[in-house]
Amino acid sequence: MMFVMVLSACGNETDKVDIGSEKVSETLYIQKVEDNRTTEEQTAVRQEKEINKELLEKLDGMEIKKSDESEIKNKMNTQDTYTYSFSDEGDLSSGSESDFSFAVIEDGTFLMPENAEQSGTVSYQSVEKHPELLNEMNHLVDISF
Repeated sequence: MMFVMVLSACGNETDKVDIGSEKVSETLYIQKVEDNRTTEEQTAVRQEKEINKELLEKLDGMEIKKSDESEIKNKMNTQDTYTYSFSDEGDLSSGSESDFSFAVIEDGTFLMPENAEQSGTVSYQSVEKHPELLNEMNHLVDISF
């Protein structure tokens, strides 16, 4: 399990992601959701702690803002989305909970939970779109879907 926290910034309505990755989860599950569906071909599992840690470090310090959940769901339903889920519980099957998850819409909008305990509920989105970071992360975990 890892420590993930959203810290408030002073004076404006944005926050920053703070990831304490001193204890990184063993397993990373990646899925691409297209047209609200995913397939086995669009699912990957990675069990390389150093890569998982490097992936999380890329999120550290990202400027995010609280968003309406229905607005976020609408974005996820109208664009392809990548989900990244970290777990130490072995197989992460449909419906099971991860230690920490986040999603990235294909346009580069990052979607985050408020904290690891609410990992299944994304309530923050990145202030800016980061399509190059999404490509970098997918390259790091060696996926091409």
